[in-house]
Amino acid sequence: MLWAMLWCLSLFIDPQWLASLGVSLNAHGHTHLHAHGHPFVDARSWWGIPNTLDVLSNWPMLWVGAWGVWRIHLTVPRTSLARRPAMLAFAGLVLTWAGSTVYHWHPVPATLVLDRLGMAVTFAGVLGWAAADRLQVVWATRFALGVMVAGGVSAALPVWGGHVMPWAVLQFGGLALVVAHAALSLREGSGRWTFKSPWLALVGFYVLAKWVEMQDEQIFLWTHQLIAGHTLKHLAAACALIPLAVSLAGYGKMPGQQAFTRNAIY
Repeated sequence: MLWAMLWCLSLFIDPQWLASLGVSLNAHGHTHLHAHGHPFVDARSWWGIPNTLDVLSNWPMLWVGAWGVWRIHLTVPRTSLARRPAMLAFAGLVLTWAGSTVYHWHPVPATLVLDRLGMAVTFAGVLGWAAADRLQVVWATRFALGVMVAGGVSAALPVWGGHVMPWAVLQFGGLALVVAHAALSLREGSGRWTFKSPWLALVGFYVLAKWVEMQDEQIFLWTHQLIAGHTLKHLAAACALIPLAVSLAGYGKMPGQQAFTRNAIY
């Protein structure tokens, strides 16, 4: 797979070589830090909580993650190929809430590893879920495990050696795969919105999350320092899995669900 090859290649990209090209990223994966030492503009602290809004805006991830796990137990048959990766995706969102809360409470490269480890689990679940739509369960599971391993390595490399490119390749390569899956799913539905279309919503929310993250300081100025882009990023990221959680009922009720069971493949 091209994505895996690019990720392996990114392991050998020397950060100094990137710096010589004018791409100098710190261990947070950003080009610069603000005067207060954080890569995010809003460092206000209230009620004894440092970086208050960036810390508290993680809570929707916990709610959506727990809700998704609950819906899986209620609606997804145990024979569904999507059950395990879907569970991994929502459990990863809960882990991301915990890791991101710790990181934004004390934003240093070491705590960023915890944040990204949770994200790696979510990525693995989402991509394994997409793979389960198209591959036999054994390959979907192996794929998810491979993404988790690659994600864990990518999360730790910025601290160990300053390598930030593997994380970027993992993140945006995964997004490209989800986009491809969403496009194929829509085409298979003869151009109509089907119960698979929540994948398109996931892509939309993820793109929105990345955009507001990049506009962190600008949004802070636009809103007269009411809210920063990174705070909105957390909210958009939590919303990304809501359409998938809502669509879970389709695995047990909608026509064509036989494509998602082991009996249909074996």
